[in-house]
Amino acid sequence: MSFDTMRALLAGAAMGASVVLAVSPAVAMGSLFGGEETDYCTNEDGAFNDAAFVIATAPKPGERVESGFEAKGCSRSFESNVQWKLIARDGSILASGNTSGGGVDGPGPFSFTVPYNVTVQQIGHLEVFDEDASDGEGFPPGRTVLPLVLKP
Repeated sequence: MSFDTMRALLAGAAMGASVVLAVSPAVAMGSLFGGEETDYCTNEDGAFNDAAFVIATAPKPGERVESGFEAKGCSRSFESNVQWKLIARDGSILASGNTSGGGVDGPGPFSFTVPYNVTVQQIGHLEVFDEDASDGEGFPPGRTVLPLVLKP
C-alpha cells in the first residue's frame, strides 16, 4: 500500500475507528507493515493516556482460521483482564476465556489461542472485550469484534 493510499485511509478515520481497523491490514505486534515494524501498543502521541480500550489486531477480519488459531492485540483494561469469546453462525458460543493485557500502568500486548470445533465451514465472530466494572459509569468498555471464516 502506498503512503498516499494510507494517508487517505487515515484521513477517513473521522468516519469511525472500525473503518480504519477493517480497511487497514490488522498486523500483529512486531510484524512488518509497509516495511516498518508495527506496535499497536505504542503511545508516543498520548492517545492511550487514561483510556480503557481493547484492540484485537490478529487475525485479520475475514481471515480463514482453523482450531487453535492465535489472536493478538493491545489493551488497557480493568485489572489487565481481557475477555474473549468465539461465536458461531447460529449465535452459540464455541469457546471463551480470558487473558492479560495492559492495565493501570499503561497499554500492553495480549495473545491467546482459540480452540473450537465446527463440522461445516461458517462465518463466526471473535469478540475481544473488557468487562464494565463501573456498572455503567463513564465510558463504555473496550470491544473489538472480528468476523472470521471458521474452518472445520
